[in-house]
Amino acid sequence: MIKRQFHKIQSKVEHNRFQLLLLATVIVLVLPSFTGSGLLSDILFMCSMTFLFLQSMTAADIPKSRRNLIRIIVLVILSLLWLKPAGYDRVYLNIASLILVSMFFMWVIIFLFKFVRKSDAVNRNVLITSINIYLLSGIVAASLAYLLYMIIPNSYNIPDYIGEPKYVHFVYFSFITMATVGYGDITPRTPETQTLAYLVAIAGQLYVAIIIAFLVGKFLVHSMDKESGK
Repeated sequence: MIKRQFHKIQSKVEHNRFQLLLLATVIVLVLPSFTGSGLLSDILFMCSMTFLFLQSMTAADIPKSRRNLIRIIVLVILSLLWLKPAGYDRVYLNIASLILVSMFFMWVIIFLFKFVRKSDAVNRNVLITSINIYLLSGIVAASLAYLLYMIIPNSYNIPDYIGEPKYVHFVYFSFITMATVGYGDITPRTPETQTLAYLVAIAGQLYVAIIIAFLVGKFLVHSMDKESGK
């Protein structure tokens, strides 16, 4: 009975994997605004990141031959991320975790791109996946920006009201940069961080333009195929 219910839930999760990934990403982006600061805030944020990692694995549709390896990698990443709220805060561990986080989500984005490219028509899953790619790209950019902040001293101008910036501050910075809004509260001040900033801005604008053109083209081709089949 329990095993049957487990398989039923697992099947629903698989069926709605793209929607759940979008939900997990939105929670990561929105949750810090309502949890304030302190240890509880860090724990809740890490819970949301854990949910995002689990849903990313599901959405990526990993081949069976690689699943155990990916699970081990994710377990290592989550262990490193959870060390900080657990009170074990070391710079070199934070740097290692940010590198692994960036690489993992880049890998997930590649899988999502393949899904969109291979899809026969523009349906709900394709549209949601296109949004997921954009949001995960922002998280990758945030990880890289925070990584440079840790490696290069005084690499960003940080306003006084922020004090010591956290990962969530660079999530904000990355999406503002991707959207080319540029409020100017957090700004890069070294060649490395400035280069990252304009590359993120270029990538954000190109993605929006290219994905819209791609989806419209795929939709038109599908419509023409349906009409010719009548």
